[in-house]
Amino acid sequence: MNNMSMPESGRNRARNAILAFSLVINIVLASSVVYLVYQNSILTGRVSELDRKTLELNEEFYSLQQKNELAQYQLQYYRSWAERYWNTTGYNFTSEVIGRSSINIVAVGEVQTSTFETSYVGIVMTAEVEIRRGEGRLLINTQPKIGIDLQASGETAKTVVEKLTGASFQNLDVILTVKAESEVGVVDGPSAGAAITICMIAALQNRATNPSIFITGTVNPDGTVGKVGGIPYKALAAAKKGATVFLVPPGQMEFVTMIAKEESPLPGLTIVRYEQVQINVQQFLTEQGYNVHVAEASTIMEAYSQFVGE
Repeated sequence: MNNMSMPESGRNRARNAILAFSLVINIVLASSVVYLVYQNSILTGRVSELDRKTLELNEEFYSLQQKNELAQYQLQYYRSWAERYWNTTGYNFTSEVIGRSSINIVAVGEVQTSTFETSYVGIVMTAEVEIRRGEGRLLINTQPKIGIDLQASGETAKTVVEKLTGASFQNLDVILTVKAESEVGVVDGPSAGAAITICMIAALQNRATNPSIFITGTVNPDGTVGKVGGIPYKALAAAKKGATVFLVPPGQMEFVTMIAKEESPLPGLTIVRYEQVQINVQQFLTEQGYNVHVAEASTIMEAYSQFVGE
């Protein structure tokens, strides 16, 4: 009698036990996989949300950085103008010239892109200067209302023009008219100072300026061209208006901007990071498809010679 062999019923019970155990193990493993997938989806969602918030913060930071840059240049300009005005004792000039001229000016405007967001764009306007016999007044007109402070730029321009040309505005009125295609919120009025000064000199000499040449820069009391912000916006706006030459203040042939870079650490997950890079204005316009020569202008007279072809 073979009592070592297991009865059929015993083998069935052992097989069933093994199957039951295997089933339990599979259920546990499947549950673990489902739980891990669920947790991964939650983490992926959180990472995406953090990435979105990071992107928004980067955009807000870049916007604030641009505003700060513009504000710093405006502050420097107004400080230099105030110091010059305070120390001015007057000049004695004898020659008198009457005429008119016009020039393109570029500025940065703020536009509302949504209920809570604004962005910057370059704006091209026209400045017209007319000089008449009068009482030494500076009369400013904007068409339409464009939210630009020209009084300080105009007063500094008059002082610089007198110094550079030897002309006297004592018995002359300067009428400065700035025209825009629509009402805009200009955020950097002083950057039109260099162009206004050039136009004022041209008006004294009753000469026209080259409409394909653009310049951005403040005018300093010593006749030099001062730094401004928002150059890429202005350069692009000038290029779209047919500029062949774009003049910038010394040391501003390059600008810093934020470049988005995408990373995919996990399948289906994309993270966008912003990095600061330095870009040449000439290269920037070329990449945008425009053939514009970008150059520095250190002084008003250096720039003026280009505008009148001397």
